[in-house]
Amino acid sequence: MFRGLGRNRPLLALVCAALVLLLASLLAQTMNNYLFLDYFKNSKALVAVNVVSVGSVLLLAPFSARIAERFGKKEAGAMGMLAAGILYLVLFFLRVRSIPLFMALLFFASMGVGLFNLVIWAFITDIIDYQEIASVKREDGTVYAVYSFARKVGQALAGGAGGFVLTAIGYISEAPAQTPAVSEKIYTVATMVPGICYLTVFLILKFAYPLTRKEVEKNTAVLQEKRERQM
Repeated sequence: MFRGLGRNRPLLALVCAALVLLLASLLAQTMNNYLFLDYFKNSKALVAVNVVSVGSVLLLAPFSARIAERFGKKEAGAMGMLAAGILYLVLFFLRVRSIPLFMALLFFASMGVGLFNLVIWAFITDIIDYQEIASVKREDGTVYAVYSFARKVGQALAGGAGGFVLTAIGYISEAPAQTPAVSEKIYTVATMVPGICYLTVFLILKFAYPLTRKEVEKNTAVLQEKRERQM
């Protein structure tokens, strides 16, 4: 059973994409605390960041199913990741000092990440169909379990990344204020690393995840024909 899942290319690709996504998202959340405290010198604005991040997803949620239906799940998720990666790298290169401008670009980047997060669990259904065609067995629970376990491992590993990075860039928690060099490094990590990670997720979806809209429709038709023969 697990040997068959080990040959399930869509599942392996999605697990890799999810692990990179978790690393980027959790690291960005951690670094934002220090970014607004030490770079923007405005810790109160951090509340607005959380509102912007959640608000962008809430605005997108009613349209996510329609977007996935129109373009395909893989295509919609990849599009969101590409947009998020580009916007984070724009923030990195601009070295933004304006909080409103940072918030505006972050809003659209969060919308891109949110789109992928909204459709990612729908990928699992397509992977289960793929596995049934490949192994002639319906393994819903096993596929969900493998993916959920991989996410938990990713969350555990990514949880300590923030502390490791802060130590590596020379952050001193006891200091009354960080040096300008450390503040700049905090900004770099908070923008460049998520940007690279989100573009990596895009590349995984684009080139390693094989279940395009056309392939999903083909698999659905094969399984529907199979069900009709069994009736």
